[in-house]
Amino acid sequence: MRLVYKLSIAFIVLLFTSLIIMYSIVIDGGSEVGSKLITYWHEEVGNYEVNINSLTAVVHQSLALTLFLFVIVVAIFRMEWRVAAAFFSLVMVVILGLVPPQNLIKSAIEWDLILFLIGSMTLAGVLRELGVFKYLAVNVVRVSKGNPTILLTLIFILAFTLAALLDEVTSIIYVTMLMFELSKLFNIDVKPLIILSVLATNTGSIALPIGNPIGIYLFFTTNMLISEYVRFSFPLALITLIVFTLLVITLKRDVIVNLSNALNKFSGGIDAFVSSYYIQVGKKELKLIYRGLIILTLFITTIVLSEYLCTYLTLISGSEVDHHALLSFIPYIFLVISLMNVPPEKISELLERSVEWSSILFFIGLFILSYSLTYTGAVFKIAYTLSYIKYPSLLLTSFLLSSALLSSVLDNLSVIVSMTPIAILLNNLGLISKEIFFALLSGGVLGGNYTPIGSTANIIAVSIAEKERVRIGWGEWLRVALIITTAQLIVALLWLYIT
Repeated sequence: MRLVYKLSIAFIVLLFTSLIIMYSIVIDGGSEVGSKLITYWHEEVGNYEVNINSLTAVVHQSLALTLFLFVIVVAIFRMEWRVAAAFFSLVMVVILGLVPPQNLIKSAIEWDLILFLIGSMTLAGVLRELGVFKYLAVNVVRVSKGNPTILLTLIFILAFTLAALLDEVTSIIYVTMLMFELSKLFNIDVKPLIILSVLATNTGSIALPIGNPIGIYLFFTTNMLISEYVRFSFPLALITLIVFTLLVITLKRDVIVNLSNALNKFSGGIDAFVSSYYIQVGKKELKLIYRGLIILTLFITTIVLSEYLCTYLTLISGSEVDHHALLSFIPYIFLVISLMNVPPEKISELLERSVEWSSILFFIGLFILSYSLTYTGAVFKIAYTLSYIKYPSLLLTSFLLSSALLSSVLDNLSVIVSMTPIAILLNNLGLISKEIFFALLSGGVLGGNYTPIGSTANIIAVSIAEKERVRIGWGEWLRVALIITTAQLIVALLWLYIT
């Protein structure tokens, strides 16, 4: 009851603050920027008679902003309540008449993104069942040959690669499991290894749009081409990985020394670890693993070449094929192929537990709440305020740093969902280039590295550790992440200016 009381107080404070903010911002329809913003809003609501600065509009804007921020506050207090809070808020959006229900169904939800996420998560679950990821992890250990620096570097590369090719959630689950396997085998302190693995995972998740929910959201919402995304993000991800690895080797000598001492005590441990794995895995299982690796490779290749595939399908069908719509169905092609390698009786169970349904539902709730900010005009007022920043470089810096700082203490996806409509408006007004979307991407993903609650990967890693009776505190996390994450954000900012 005490928590409910605190949340009730928080809701009242948020409502009062939102009212002051929305009432204070008055869009001047006589200015060029103000006129364009009001026109955009009228087109969104389909009514050119309404006044964005009227008292009724201010109340609706304040309620929409309050409900959105309330979900974030609930997530801070109790992460497991975030889905319930999101659905409570979206129900209130309908009951209070902030947005017509038909608009929420037709315009609010990015259904192509939802389809893509469900398909990708399910495919990842099937590949996991085939043993693909454990095979990759074991071979990383084998290649290191007991050298602690090489082992750490390979772990970082594995986490980076899995996050880029699949997603941060899949990557961190398997890399964290690998950390505990190493801990049990060599009696090493697993906490810094888990934290470093999370940082490497989030770094890799920037490289491709499928690696992180933020990347997927920005990719679909802003209608980017895959070539645009990869041209900016892939080199940045590689550079930040190199910076990250060098900083770990330079600043975290204690981790390397402790790992070296543990490996030296058990010189035959790694060979025994690898040998026991291959003894347990028979020829039939290895054949399934190799099939899974081929499917994974083809899936990634198809994603990368999807623009060319889209052009080809347009030519042969005679109708224009939308690139993002096509991407939504690519996972299902390879899902059908991969399911041929799974016993029929396991398919239903596998499909049910592979998808993070709570995340999917949270996505839907966030889409609706974000759209309510647009429909009521709250986003247009915030964009009008930001339009006073006349220098594009200052705008880029502001968006990167603000998204990074907010993502360190709030759910980073929520932060980006709330800031993206503003970035789109500023881009449409010609005040900033598309680099602003990459500023949000870099800030949201890398900023989430600062704390244990900054991203989904962080929360999952900490949860797995707690199940193993290993508690990772904020102080321990910050000692590892603070300098490394700050350096990565500086690199990202410089990369924005260079590109």
